[in-house]
Amino acid sequence: MEWLISLAIGVLTASGVYLTLRARTFPVVLGLTLLAYAVNVFLFAMGRLTVGLPAVIDKTAEAAQYSD
Repeated sequence: MEWLISLAIGVLTASGVYLTLRARTFPVVLGLTLLAYAVNVFLFAMGRLTVGLPAVIDKTAEAAQYSD
């Protein structure tokens, strides 16, 4: 799965850079959009999300650990 996400980030980044270097306006806008998607996927992948774990706080956790 890591290879698939890495490949997707690489393809989005390469396509975004290629389109950004074009001389016309529309490809530049598409390139910047693809670069933004690549950054978002990269940040999402760095979160190390796992299946079956709670999103933020476990229901059985004590509130004192998370409050001031």
